[in-house]
Amino acid sequence: MPLTPAPLRHVTITSPFWSALQTNSRETTIPAIIHAQKTTGHWTCLTWPPNHPTKPHPFWDSDIYKVTEAACYTLMTHPNPALLEEVESAVDMIRAAQHADGYINSYYTVRGLTSRWTNVRDLHELYCIGHLIEACVAYETLTRSGRLLVPVMKAVRHVASVFGTEDGKKRGYPGHQEIEIGLLRLFELTGDESLLQLAEYFLLERGKRDENGETYFDREAKARGGDPYDGMGPEMRPTYEVPRDYAYHQAHQPLVEQTEIKGHAVRAVYHLTAATDYARLTGDERVRAAVERLWRDTVDTKMYVTGGLGAMRQWEGFGPRYFLGDAEAGNGCYAETCATFGLINWCQRMLRVSLDGEVGDVMETALYNGFLGAVGLDGKSFYYENPLTTATGTPKERSTWFEVACCPPNVGKLLGSLGGLVFSTGEEGEVVVHLWIAGEFRVPGQEETVVEVKTEMPWDGKVEVAVRGEKGVRLALRIPGWAREGYTCAVAGELRDGYLHLPVVENATVELNFPMEPRKVYANPKTGKDEVAIMMGPLVYCVEDVDNEGVDVDYVALVDGPVVKGQSKAIATMRNVVPLRAKAKVLENRQWGGLYGSSPWRWSEGTVELVLVPYFLRMNRGGKGGMRVWNRRAD
Repeated sequence: MPLTPAPLRHVTITSPFWSALQTNSRETTIPAIIHAQKTTGHWTCLTWPPNHPTKPHPFWDSDIYKVTEAACYTLMTHPNPALLEEVESAVDMIRAAQHADGYINSYYTVRGLTSRWTNVRDLHELYCIGHLIEACVAYETLTRSGRLLVPVMKAVRHVASVFGTEDGKKRGYPGHQEIEIGLLRLFELTGDESLLQLAEYFLLERGKRDENGETYFDREAKARGGDPYDGMGPEMRPTYEVPRDYAYHQAHQPLVEQTEIKGHAVRAVYHLTAATDYARLTGDERVRAAVERLWRDTVDTKMYVTGGLGAMRQWEGFGPRYFLGDAEAGNGCYAETCATFGLINWCQRMLRVSLDGEVGDVMETALYNGFLGAVGLDGKSFYYENPLTTATGTPKERSTWFEVACCPPNVGKLLGSLGGLVFSTGEEGEVVVHLWIAGEFRVPGQEETVVEVKTEMPWDGKVEVAVRGEKGVRLALRIPGWAREGYTCAVAGELRDGYLHLPVVENATVELNFPMEPRKVYANPKTGKDEVAIMMGPLVYCVEDVDNEGVDVDYVALVDGPVVKGQSKAIATMRNVVPLRAKAKVLENRQWGGLYGSSPWRWSEGTVELVLVPYFLRMNRGGKGGMRVWNRRAD
């Protein structure tokens, strides 16, 4: 049964945990992003004329579009005249930047329009337009003014005039997927079939080869005087594993033939997000089967315990199956923020097709762990990469901005649109709760009916789901995988695929309780990781040196004993954090005379007590930089 995410205006997040993060994003993160773009000069790149002395980056445009989209989401629930003025000024700038034929792109406007559409593999014209389309969907949902819809439809028609299967058109597709997502979202907003057709073309054309075994990217490189066989076109960084490594772009095969997720992680999950939407909208079973195959490969062999994706720095993406190193150095762990953001959105799209508790579990894990720690508690510092360990003496600080600043706006986008991840509705009016985040949902079509979730998650597993109003509703409640063995619910229902389906609830409260005890997690032996991670509820915990004075957290091993909850405390601005405590041994013979020796590691007879804190809170209090998610086992 297809589901529809809750309209943002119908959801009020009341969770002290999440509402504080949303407030921080609204009041600090989004203004900080706009300020950074303005002070670096990126914000005005759309206004630059030909031959401007500053060369724009190929996707500075997208950052403008993305923060505009994020701002629109927050304005749907929290009107702010000053922020709305920023949005409207951005729309004015976009409208003025468009060329007469619909084309819009600062890079080629400055560098010369004669070269436009000559390098879609590397230079992000279609990617930027995709983010413009997504900004349009958010803006028009907010305002219904048509001020952005008109130029965006003109831009889309221009793209359709360039690419396609008719004679005289380029048979191409973007090097970085995104426009496919935007086109399908705009199709759902407008019902314009041409948008669906263009998205279908880009999704199904990707990876096709001619009689010489060459892809569009090969032919395009030759046409502009490049040599595709060296894998290093004039604008390309050395990101390919091998020459012509079009798996980097997921263009090594057509989607319906792929069996393993490969290449650049963000591109891959954006591709699959759009493919999932396409399969839902069209019923294309071959595409749906491909999506499901690649989902299995992702979550079974290539996803970090935090929901992070991407083990290879060189191409910001996937390594071999089960290759999941923890440290950023040495091509071991990249886990780009945008990849986890994309994974969360892919999960949401999968849940629109059918309810599956595993998908909800992955979405929850990625949200609380791989994604959330990407922004500091100050709201204006960010991680691009999210390794699972950092060594003492080499702290990994967050940055206030990046030359390639794709990650910060995605933080604002997701926190602003959180309500659509929490609740959805089915065709027959069933209200679905995917994430246990306290909030109220006014049911569309019967706004007098409100579904309210009360909970202190992620710190406590007690939940109340109340239905108030003139009409009752049926509920489908996700039972997290980590709680499925011990949860209780006061109302009997049917558990199917990880969701508890209840009969109609009318002016009543349903009480649930999820066991919130620390648990140990182990890795598949194929990873080579004979270590232990600690989780509680949806949270992955880490050992950080700032909590463990006098202990070198690089050289500890957990003993085979219980992990217990500590007293709740504040960490920086985060209140009521529940730390965990575990016994560990320390390595006694750490000082070696050389790289190798004749004595094995020797662990202490006695133990020390380690303090663990949620991974998303790492590096918010200074310290020497020592941090570990996976810990050695003393037994």
